[in-house]
Amino acid sequence: MEGSSSGSQDDIVREHAVQEESPHKQLESSNGRDPDGHSTDDSTAEAEAKEGGGVGGRETKPTATSNAPPLPAPQPPKPGFVSRLVTKLGLDAPTLVAMFKGAIPPTVALAIYQSDAVSHEFSTFGYIIGIISVLSLSILPRGKFVQTLIFNLIFLSVGSAVALLILWSALQARIHTQTTPDDPRAPPTYNSSQSAVSAVWLFANIWIVNTLRAKYPSLNVPVIVYSILTNISCTLSPQITSNAAFLSIVRRLFTAMLTGFAIATATALLVVPLPSRFVWTAQLKGMIGLLRGVVKQEKAYLQSLEREDMFAVPADICAATHVDGPEDSTDGESRKSQESNSKAKRQKNKADPAPKSTTEAKSLKETLFKLRLLTSKMVIDMPFAKRDIAYAKLSAKDLSTTMELFRGVVIPIHGIGTVIDIFQRLAEKRGWITTSETPLEVLAEVNEDKRVWNEVMRQLHEPFEKLSAALDEGLQHAGMLLEILPRPKEAKKSEASPDVEAKGDMIKPGDQGFAAALRVRIQSFRDVRGSILRAWTKEKGLSTDDMSPEEMNDTAFSRRDQHQLYILLYIERLMEAAGEGVLRVVEFADTKVADGTMKQKRLIVPKPKVLKKWIKSVFNDEDKGQENNADNMMESGLPVIYMGDSFAAKREPEHLPPTNAWQRAGNGLRAVSRFFSSEESAFGFRAACATLTVGIVAFLENTHRFFQEQRLVWAMIIIAIGMTQTSGQSIFGFILRVLGTLAAVILTLITWYIVDGRIAGIFVFMYLFQAFTIYFLLKYPHFIPAIILCMVTQILILGYELQVLKIGIAASEASGQPFYPIYELAPYRLATVAGGCAVSFFWTIFPAPVTERAWLRRDLAATLYLLANYFSVIHSSLKSKLNGTGGDRNVKGTPAHHLAKQRVRLFGKLMLLLPSLKEHADFQKWEPTVGGKFPRELYEDIIQRASRINSYLTLLSFTIGGGGKYTPGVTLTDSLDTKDKDAQSTTPPGEDDANARAWRDALGVLLRSISPTQHGIISTLTLLSNALQSGHSIPPHLKVPRPYDITLELKNLDAAASNDSDSSRTRARSDASLGLLSMSAKQRQQEIHGLLDPRNMTQAGYAEFAVLQVCCLLVCDDLDRLVDSVSKLVGVVDFSYCVGGSDSTTGLSDSSSSSSAGGSASASLHEDGGRGKGKVD
Repeated sequence: MEGSSSGSQDDIVREHAVQEESPHKQLESSNGRDPDGHSTDDSTAEAEAKEGGGVGGRETKPTATSNAPPLPAPQPPKPGFVSRLVTKLGLDAPTLVAMFKGAIPPTVALAIYQSDAVSHEFSTFGYIIGIISVLSLSILPRGKFVQTLIFNLIFLSVGSAVALLILWSALQARIHTQTTPDDPRAPPTYNSSQSAVSAVWLFANIWIVNTLRAKYPSLNVPVIVYSILTNISCTLSPQITSNAAFLSIVRRLFTAMLTGFAIATATALLVVPLPSRFVWTAQLKGMIGLLRGVVKQEKAYLQSLEREDMFAVPADICAATHVDGPEDSTDGESRKSQESNSKAKRQKNKADPAPKSTTEAKSLKETLFKLRLLTSKMVIDMPFAKRDIAYAKLSAKDLSTTMELFRGVVIPIHGIGTVIDIFQRLAEKRGWITTSETPLEVLAEVNEDKRVWNEVMRQLHEPFEKLSAALDEGLQHAGMLLEILPRPKEAKKSEASPDVEAKGDMIKPGDQGFAAALRVRIQSFRDVRGSILRAWTKEKGLSTDDMSPEEMNDTAFSRRDQHQLYILLYIERLMEAAGEGVLRVVEFADTKVADGTMKQKRLIVPKPKVLKKWIKSVFNDEDKGQENNADNMMESGLPVIYMGDSFAAKREPEHLPPTNAWQRAGNGLRAVSRFFSSEESAFGFRAACATLTVGIVAFLENTHRFFQEQRLVWAMIIIAIGMTQTSGQSIFGFILRVLGTLAAVILTLITWYIVDGRIAGIFVFMYLFQAFTIYFLLKYPHFIPAIILCMVTQILILGYELQVLKIGIAASEASGQPFYPIYELAPYRLATVAGGCAVSFFWTIFPAPVTERAWLRRDLAATLYLLANYFSVIHSSLKSKLNGTGGDRNVKGTPAHHLAKQRVRLFGKLMLLLPSLKEHADFQKWEPTVGGKFPRELYEDIIQRASRINSYLTLLSFTIGGGGKYTPGVTLTDSLDTKDKDAQSTTPPGEDDANARAWRDALGVLLRSISPTQHGIISTLTLLSNALQSGHSIPPHLKVPRPYDITLELKNLDAAASNDSDSSRTRARSDASLGLLSMSAKQRQQEIHGLLDPRNMTQAGYAEFAVLQVCCLLVCDDLDRLVDSVSKLVGVVDFSYCVGGSDSTTGLSDSSSSSSAGGSASASLHEDGGRGKGKVD
């Protein structure tokens, strides 16, 4: 139940808040604004003035008073206390609608019981209507609600039939074992056979349905409904003496639950309905707002790199210069304290010289994390939006196209944010973080290196300033045309009465011809790239003003220069790719307006193919934890991702695959044992044991009356609602459920006594308190178990008291439950719920706990496995592209099409799984630690590096194959793989097919030489995944793949060409044909060397190769540190041993005690008195 409510009403609230508040607040801090909105940076103000010029590129002419000092901007009035409180609490329109909508079903369910017909029909089961109306989750989006409703009705129908079978079989056991018939006028006597049969049925049912609940998370709420019906039926079974009695009980239970579903359905579909398409559109609006915010924050961060000390720590420097200042400090004690603090800080910096993130970097990272989280939610909600029946303009195919196109914008913009990590690594490896003890010659070298980067970033300042404005306006234009963002009032007025003279040549978002103006803006950025590169070569002393790039002196081109060039090209190419992605979105929006799609709404009905695919995917392992998890507001676990047969199904060394019918039949028998030994069955068994721990009281002769009188059946229902698979969630849930029940008791007593028990007033305050409770459900999804329990407890207490007021005390006690006033009933409910929570907690950790930490380790293993699979698909895509065997990825059936689908699918899985890792890490702190300390830092480091590797692999995937079907990659070879080139392609002009083939051949030769590195990355990730999955140590001397060096590779190509030339001259004397072949090979090597020569840095193909080079470099660097962290967790197989307790170590092989991770992991194993010695896996 501790899952996040993705796709629920809370998503709309969040995305509105993210789009309207979060980016702007972070931008104010990153762009040099104080919290009150005042600008503190003159350059930022000038940049904002330039951005206001529109895409047309014209600037407003200065007026006659332009030389006068600017007048202070009028300050908006400060909001009042109520406005600030409403804003802080997030009480916007969608939140209020969800609150008051969700409180309608339980209020109506208890109100209709005041009718004589309803009270006569349901008797003492009237409160069931309110419980089911709450569990139906009427605030879910329409698509998810309908899917959950279908499963609820199926399980309710099956459960009613099974309940009839249980009660009939138990009654038959009573009839065949009793010696004297029952007296209808006396209470039924106890029958042990009837109770035993009911107990066995109860245990089996709870075991089976909870096994299904663990295997298919989308069945969470249906299983709870089934469990409620089964618990009530089985515990009432010992009191049933006739067929008419159990038929009446099952019929009333079935009718009451159907009535609760009906009330929730009417509320969900008729009272302010929430279409799934609307939820996805609101998320898309939030994505546009985040993208616009990220672009501005990236601009601010790149501008911060123009400072001389780009890693200055404000806390150390600004505290002495800007806050107090030496001229302001007159107190001697304050000076001494400052000196002592500065001395302590110097010692700290000396011990930890790692670079610290600036304010701009931190703000950018936070927004990028929100963007990744929102992208994962949109991937989950997309299928429901496509299946929804809506009266709208965009079809389901248009939604898919929009998602693909925006993915092509998110990836490069997110890739620009990786510059933070790149510069932090540069600072670490090149010693940019200096101290007072740094030698002067080293300090001079570091300052010179920083000065070059400062100058490069200054050269990028103006181009990216213009490009960021174009990106922002392009996103705004697409959002307005697709009716995702509202049009400004000026645009609406201009549409009504266009004034051409007043408008002039200015083209604003929403105007016709905006795409052409945006294309010109992107082309201007593409043209200025050459001047930036020439400025860099001049700074490095590789060329002069009168030299062209082809005349550059490459003899002085060092390895450090090569890396600087790659990083510069990496940044420029991603900027250009972001502009091209926004241009594709703008062109798509223009086509939708041009073909009349956006003129009027139409009825959108899903095609039979979509519905057929949905039905097939409900119980499919591939999608069971993603798009079909409709009721994830009540989810007890975390996202379940299908990893593939290689990860899930293990081969059995004792059995070969069956070859005949007899062997296949034997495998069928063995499947039974696999079922009972599975983790899902173990969870079902725990749930059944927990349920029968309380239920056994109802089946014993001395306690069955006590069970009915004290209503212990609700402790069983609490177990069904709150049973979780891990002890971390159980501890967290146990505390929250008790607190939620306590809050419900307090609210119930207030509701009853504030109106002195008057029915009309009770319903008013009950409705208000239910709406108040739903607010926390929307805003704090991690507290959903306690919130649902709080709502249910209010209904239980008030429903029983209202029932007594309606039918009287005598009728209420007819079922064997004595009457309690509300001041006694409320504490009884609290004790019952606390007891049920305690039992569920006990059976979660007994006999052996399945902890959050074990789940965290498994999820990390799954993540690394998916990363290996992702990289393998990327490598195959690049190989097929360079070999020319992939075909057109837009044509179904081609290898490129299948590879593109796999890349998008793996991307979605990783985006869904990575956020759950943080949720696992948050839950583990609630688990008690028995023994050694939990290595939380190591796990967080592995999570962080896995997220980084995923970002770099996504950039690699985008570079070679785009973001999907409608987004081409950034490589020139795309034109060779497609049959029809787009007439409005954004490929740089002047690049023909011959040039593209030349680049493809060059990269193809390099691919064959670096294939061992690519294979090593895949093997290492798979090995680390298996080590984390099984907990086994990694093998010693593991060779971590190293990134290839293009400079060294080119030298090898030259040497190979020279050797071929010498050998060809020798062999030509005996065989002329072999000489011709060698000469052709030499010529091919020379052509490749000419293309990859640094003199061609201004060509687009060289920049594309630089992106691949930088991404592979970053992947290998993070993989090296990942091996180090994993080896510290699981250890390294060590065959060394100690003789006589001496410090000398004798190994079975040379350097056997060394580690695979450069010795760091081995050191960790040998510390603390030789810990880990003699360990053999």
